[in-house]
This record gives sequence, C-alpha cells and structure tokens, in this order.
Amino acid sequence: MKRLFAVLLAGLVSSCVSSPINDVEARGTSLIPSAAPTPTPTPQPSDGWRVDKNKQSRNVHNFFKAYGWLKKDDAIPNTKLPAAIRKIQKVLKVPQTGIYDEHMETVMSKPRCGTIPQYDPSESLDNSTLHSRFVLWGPKWDHTSLTYRFVNYTADLPAAQQRSLVSAAFARWTQIAPITVTEAPSNAPRADIHIRFMSMGPTEDVYAFTNMIADGLALSSGLINITFNDDFQWNDDRLFNYTAVHEIGHALGLSHSKVEEAIMFPFFEGDIRPIHPDDQAGVHSIYGWKNPTWSRIDSNVASKGVIQISSASSTSGIIDGLYQLRSTGQILWYNSSGTWTSVDNNRDTIQIAGANNFLYQRHTDGTIWKLTAGSSTWRQINPASTNVIEIYAAADQLYMRRKDGWVARYSGSGQTWSTIQQPSTPSSMQLAASDSRTLWNLLANGDLVRSEYPYTADGWQVVDQNPSNVAIAIGGEEFYKLQSDGSIVWLDSKEWYWKIIEDKGSKSVYAVGSYVYSRHGDGSVWRYTGTEGVWEMLDSRADSSMVVGDRKGSVWEMVSGGDIYKLVS
Repeated sequence: MKRLFAVLLAGLVSSCVSSPINDVEARGTSLIPSAAPTPTPTPQPSDGWRVDKNKQSRNVHNFFKAYGWLKKDDAIPNTKLPAAIRKIQKVLKVPQTGIYDEHMETVMSKPRCGTIPQYDPSESLDNSTLHSRFVLWGPKWDHTSLTYRFVNYTADLPAAQQRSLVSAAFARWTQIAPITVTEAPSNAPRADIHIRFMSMGPTEDVYAFTNMIADGLALSSGLINITFNDDFQWNDDRLFNYTAVHEIGHALGLSHSKVEEAIMFPFFEGDIRPIHPDDQAGVHSIYGWKNPTWSRIDSNVASKGVIQISSASSTSGIIDGLYQLRSTGQILWYNSSGTWTSVDNNRDTIQIAGANNFLYQRHTDGTIWKLTAGSSTWRQINPASTNVIEIYAAADQLYMRRKDGWVARYSGSGQTWSTIQQPSTPSSMQLAASDSRTLWNLLANGDLVRSEYPYTADGWQVVDQNPSNVAIAIGGEEFYKLQSDGSIVWLDSKEWYWKIIEDKGSKSVYAVGSYVYSRHGDGSVWRYTGTEGVWEMLDSRADSSMVVGDRKGSVWEMVSGGDIYKLVS
C-alpha cells in the first residue's frame, strides 16, 4: 500500500487518447439477399466432442491464435489447457470453470476467420484484463481513397454478383467512416486491396483470412489480400456478404473483437446483420466519423436534465434507458419507439438517479423514493430530512451525500441507511463508484479518498491530494478526474500512476462502461477513442450543457434551452 500512495502522489504523466461510437444501423438494398438464402446450419453438438480431447485442444489453439495470444508454432501444454479455457470463458462471459463446455463447442464450431494477428505478450498473460471490445492492428491506411481488385472469382456465383456483393460489403464500412473504396480500373497499375479465392484443403475450417502487411504505421498498398477458401460453397450470398464484411474490417485495420455479437468476432453464423456498435467504435477510432449527425428527440424549456441507466450485465434491464427530469417535477422515459413516456409527475421532485434496474427520485423535503423494475409504484426509502444534499446510484448501491459531511448507503430494505464516516474534515463534493462497488469521494479541498465494499469506518484511503481536482467519473472499473486547468486524468490501476489523457480545456467529464466523454468550454463534445493522443469531436455546437451515454456507445446531449439530441451517425 505504501507503494500505491507513493506512486499515486508522485505526479502526473502526460499522454492522450479518445473515441466515438454510434448506433445507426446500416440500411439499404445491399443488405437484402438477392435470393432466398440457404440457412447456415447451426452445429448440433453431440457427445463426441466431450471425449475428443484433440478437437477441444485444436479449438482452444484456434481461439488463442485469433487474438494473438500464442507465438507462431507455439503450443499450449495439456497441463495449462484449463487455464487457457478459463481465459476463453472470460471472453465469452460464461462461468470460468476451466472445463471445455457445450457453449464453447457451439461457438467454436461456427464458421471462423483464419486471420492471425501478431503475438501480443501482454494479452497472452493468463491474468490480462481482456477488455471486451474492439482490437486494432496498429497500422492503418495513410490515405482515405482506397481501391480493390479481384484476382480471381469463385465458380459458385456469377462474377458480376460477386463484384456486387463485395462492393456492398465495402459500403457497410464507408457509410460510417470518412473513407472511399472503389474497384480499381482495369488499366490501373495496382490496387490497395486484392480479393481472391484459393483452395485451402477440404478439411480446413477457415472460411477466409486477410494478410496484413504494413510499412511502419501504414498498411502497404497492393500487399493486402482478402482470401476466401474456395473449398466452401459460396452460393449463399448471405454468408458471402458477412464473410466479406468481416475480412474488409481486417483490411481497414481492425483485429478480432472480444464482443461475441460484433462483426469482427472471429466466429460467426453468416447472418446479415448491422455493423455492431463495437465495430463502429473500432473503425471510428482509426479514421474518425464520416459525418456525426444529431437528431433532436425533445424540445421543452422545462427540461432540467437527463440521466442514462445502463446495466453492467450483457442483458439490458427493464429500467435501462434515458430519463428526463423537468422543472415541474415530471419524470419521463425515452422508450424504444422513440417517444417520451411519463414515469411520475410530482412537483417536489428535484433529482433523479438510477442503476441496476432501479430508478430513484429525491424530493425537496429530503425524502427519497424508489421505483423497482416491473412496478409502477414508487416506494419511500428515506424519511424527510434537511440533511440530504444529493443521491448517487451505481452498481447495485444507492448513496447519499449529507450536509454534515458524511456519506450514507441505503441498506436495501425499508428506510434504513448506513453512515460511512468521513476520513477528514472537508465535506464530500462528489461520489463515484465502480462496478465492483469501490466508492470514490471527492472532498471540498480536492482530496480524493476511496473505500472498498463493504465500507468499514476505517476503510477510507487517501489516494490523491490535489486542490485542482474539481470532478470525478468512473466507467466500469476505470477512474477519471477533471482538474481545474481543463485536464482529464486517468488512473492506471495496474501500475498505479496518473496519466493525463485530455489537456484541451475540458469543463466536464462523463464515463460509462468503456467510454469517456469530455465537454469543452466552447460547448464541443468529444469522445476518447482509446488510441493514445486522439479524442474525436462528436459535436461542435456552443450551447451544449451536458452529455450522457450508455455502455453500448449510444450518446445523448442536452443543450441550453432544453433541447435533447441523440447521436445517430
């Protein structure tokens, strides 16, 4: 712990990062198959795989290769297979038993991509963090007008249809990124990307692969080949389209995603579906947005603020969504049909908060009320009190900041609260909690203290003493602080040091899941790409007052005057 304090208080190490995302779905005739497609059958696991240790080992090795977790020609010893399986189960978000199970068999029996990234020693460690999102190759194109050319064609489909399907697959990416991709003229000396078909052997289970050759930081024009395995039948244009979209993602600089629903996940069904927000985040982090646009979803001068409830679970909660509080006390929810529904209308309501499938409201008299998923009745969970300043919800907890400087935590039943004693005299200014319920507290003098669940009276630790600290935010387990000079500083919780990731005049910081947003003094809104040194502007308007988002990358913005906007592309 002495090392923790020494490093945390040692000072700030500069650097930068950023990213955007949108939830727009690709639309157009290119997504509609030209004929009724033959469904790709989902393998039905039999008892055979349970005893076939060679198949289990082969699948585990293929999964490791897909993420660069193995050196070329290396093998995982049988004694280490349970640890390797746990690593895979962590990605698949299933219990980490270390036992090869039916879910793993089902996933890894699907069509797969044979693209193998370079060995990544940090990711290969058994205890690596395995952030569940897109992965980048590193290199990218140093120009944005790209060309491609067919080297040969498969005999399974007419050549014209293959050209049409590949053109449509490229369009899936160019609709969301500021790049153009066209087929190279026949007289052009070369193309940036080549499309080809090649026999890989009837026993090979790889549907396609993309080789990635780079010169320094840029992909090498003319040396990027997308290769389809011509031993498979490509007369299902749905499977052809999906495979092409996946491989083109590689050709643009994306590696394999750890999000199972993403286009860039290495195993796939072959169904045509929209580019996943994770895929969008990846390509945006490389090339930026094509043209970020916002759609106004409400306009009311009585709008006081918005919050976003976003479950940490991969399954969305019933109460998840965007909520608005108006100065009249009315609470509204933005439903899936794109309209606002009134949740409550009490003129005494002055604050709303929510997390973990619960919505809370605070009244002027200090009473606090709770709405449970599936219920339409608000239940009072705190008596009237002049001591209440603010409520804050995170993970499965609800906290209260009090005028006497203490913090209280709701017990979960009745109107019982537990006080968490302050470690020093200055009162609490802001609370933030991680998914694992580690509670952070920004004090009035700029000190940062934290306490790990279950928050014992002597559990507070002073982790930073800096009078320039003015705000804090947590996304998942990642902690950020905003300083009075406009810098956003991230805490590296592995090496325990502070790192400046934004120094462009930020006035507010918001984090959710793996996404971080910054609003500048000029009103512009930016998102951290995750690529060092790069933040991407989502909006440049001067009247932005706040931004919120969910864990899938959707973003909403409120501006002065009460208008609320959603980022749509």
